[in-house]
Amino acid sequence: MLTQVGQVSVNLFDNIIVGKLLGAEALASVSLGNAVFFSMFVLALGFSFAIPPLVSEAQSQNDHKVINSVFSHGFIINISVGAILMGILFLGMPLLHHSGQPTKILPNTIDFLSIMAISMIPFMAFQTLREVSEGLSYTIGVTKATIIANVINIILNYVFIKGLFGIPPMGVKGSALATLISRIFMVVFLYFVLLKEEKTRRYIKDFSLKIHVFSKKMFNKMIRLGLPTALQMFFEVTAFAGAAFICGLISAHDIASHQIALSMASFTFNLCVGFSVASTVMIGRKLGEQNYVELREVGINNLKITFIFMCICGTIFILGKNIFPTFFTKKEELEVIALASKLMIIGALFQLSDGIQVTALGMLRGLQDVKIPSIYTFIAYWVITIPLGYILCVSLEMGAFGMWIALGLGLTVSAVFLVKRFLNMSLKKIKQNI
Repeated sequence: MLTQVGQVSVNLFDNIIVGKLLGAEALASVSLGNAVFFSMFVLALGFSFAIPPLVSEAQSQNDHKVINSVFSHGFIINISVGAILMGILFLGMPLLHHSGQPTKILPNTIDFLSIMAISMIPFMAFQTLREVSEGLSYTIGVTKATIIANVINIILNYVFIKGLFGIPPMGVKGSALATLISRIFMVVFLYFVLLKEEKTRRYIKDFSLKIHVFSKKMFNKMIRLGLPTALQMFFEVTAFAGAAFICGLISAHDIASHQIALSMASFTFNLCVGFSVASTVMIGRKLGEQNYVELREVGINNLKITFIFMCICGTIFILGKNIFPTFFTKKEELEVIALASKLMIIGALFQLSDGIQVTALGMLRGLQDVKIPSIYTFIAYWVITIPLGYILCVSLEMGAFGMWIALGLGLTVSAVFLVKRFLNMSLKKIKQNI
C-alpha cells in the first residue's frame, strides 16, 4: 500500500503543482495527456502482473529454476510491450487534433505526452523488478524506491516548471520531464536494493538474457496469463480515459473538475491495489500448496478488509468535498471547484465497488483465472459505462456529473461479477479436493 501511495502520488502531485502554478487549462492538458498515456500504459502493466502468481506458486514449491525463468521471460515481454506501446503513442499523437477536445490545450498535451511516452521503458524495467520482488513477498525495497523517486519528482516539478537554478521555465513539459527522470532513478535504485537483499540476491545474480534460457512454452504461459490481465486493466482505465474525453466535449472546466475528483479517487483506489497484490501473492501460494480452504478464507478476509477501508475513505471524501478540490487549482477557479466537490460525493459512493472489484481481480489472478474476468470488465466498462456516460453527460447535458454516475454503476457491476466468480471457483476447488 505504501508503494502504491508513492506511485499514485507522482500523478497526484503533478496535478496539484501544475494546477496551482499554471491554472485550470494547464491541468486540463495534463489530464488529457495522462488519459491517453495510461490507456496504453496499463496494457504494459497488465503483462507484468503475470509475474507474481507464478513466482509465489514456484516459491511455495522451492522451485528456484522456475523463478529465474519467470524473471528473464517477464523482462523481455515487459520491455518489448513497453517499446511497442511507446511507438503507438508517438504515431497516434496527431489524432488528438481530431478528437474534439479544446484546441487551446492540445499543444501542451502533446508536449507532455511526448516525454511521458519515453518514460514507458524505464518504468517497465522497474515493474519487472518490482513484480518479482513482490512475488517473493519482499516489498519494502520497492516501497523505498517509489517514495524516494516521488520526492525527486516533486522537487524537479518545481524546478522545471518554474525555471529555478538557471533552468528556463518549461511549463507542462517540465512536469513530464520530472516524471521521466524519477522513473529512471527508480530502476537503478531498486536494482541495487534487490542485489543486497538476501531474499532476492540470488535471482538478480542469476538473471540472464542468453538465448538458451528462453523457451516458447514459458513465453506462451506468461502471455496467456498477462494478456487477459492487460485487457482487464485496459478496459477499466480506458473507461476513465474515455470519461475524460467525453467531459472534454462539454468544456475545459468539466475535464479539469473530472481530473481533480479522479485524482482523489485514484489515490484511494491505488491503496486498494496493495490489497489486490497481497491477495494475488497469498492466494498463489495457497494454490501451490493445494490448500483450498485457506485460499478461500484469505480471499473473503481480504474483501472484508477492503470494504472497511473504503468505507473510511468514502467518509473522508464526503467530509472534505469542499476542501480537497482547492488543493488542485487556483482559488478563483470557483466553477471548477464547485463541480469537483459534487463529483467527490459520487466518488465517495463508488469507493466500495472500486476497492472490492480490484481486490477481487487480484484474488482471481492468484488463481491464474484471467480470461472470464476480462470479459466481465469489458461488459462493465465498455458495454455499460461509456455509452451510459455519453448519454448522461452529453445527450442529457448533465456534464461531468452524469459521467460519474455512469462510472459508479460500471464499477458496481464489475465488483458483483468478480466476487461471485471467486466464490464459485474457490468452492469448486474445495469440493474437487475432498
